Amino acid sequence: MRTLIGIAAAGVLTLGLVGCGSSSEQDAAPTDCTPTLGAADLAEEGSLTMATNATLPPMQYVDADGDVIGMRVDLGKEIAKRLCLTPKFVNIEFEAQIPGVQSGRWDMIDTGMFYTPERAETIDLVPYEVQAVSISVPSGNPEGISTVEDLAGKTVGVEAPGYEFDTLTALSEQFATEGKAPLTVQTFKTNADAYQALSAGQLDGTSIVESVTSFYQEDGRFETAIGGINEAPLAMGFAKGSKSAGEVARVLSEMREDGYLPDLFEQYDVSGYEGDIAVSTGPLES
Repeated sequence: MRTLIGIAAAGVLTLGLVGCGSSSEQDAAPTDCTPTLGAADLAEEGSLTMATNATLPPMQYVDADGDVIGMRVDLGKEIAKRLCLTPKFVNIEFEAQIPGVQSGRWDMIDTGMFYTPERAETIDLVPYEVQAVSISVPSGNPEGISTVEDLAGKTVGVEAPGYEFDTLTALSEQFATEGKAPLTVQTFKTNADAYQALSAGQLDGTSIVESVTSFYQEDGRFETAIGGINEAPLAMGFAKGSKSAGEVARVLSEMREDGYLPDLFEQYDVSGYEGDIAVSTGPLES
């Protein structure tokens, strides 16, 4: 996977949005089992349609051949396989994903969405992974950013709306109450757009999960200045009351028990969620 960093990262920085990705023959639904989700449960009978934002290497991104790949793509394919369905990915910006799953355009969101009680009021969530907010800066860290306090007076780019945006906005408000120079949070449609602006010298940093900033650090053009901010679970997202949420929670639990999920997380240096992998509709138990 890491040998693709130079090519893949460059491709992601210029990525535009694409539509539905077709599945290869090797990803076709297994023929030796029967799906538990039927036509009434799915956006397209026989397929598990998943929305993703493929601008977050190595979690989900477009490689040099134009294929959507990454940890969450592998995970989505395995979920579909265990549900006896064909995986189908829709690559679209994050702000469209929740309305899309609510309206039945796709069956689930597989994009590394942070779990929040507010989101759990609008869609069903299945937590499975843990990440923290991180700050990526140009190689050499010209502004000398090494602590959260160093962000006072800086301009940081972030994909909006999202957990990173909320985290930085709260931090900016905290700086204001402490009498510090304000943190300017500049929003972009995608994470790739934010990295383009950082590369062009228009930002002091960008904010995204640490698995992504670490990927870009290995590419050599950027480095992780701060990590571990506001750690929280990530979740798959579903329409309220959808049968698919319970079925995905079931197979994710099986994956954790049989070792598939821990092995996948270890490959990508990601922490797994330690609580129950179940459909959650409110605050998680600590």
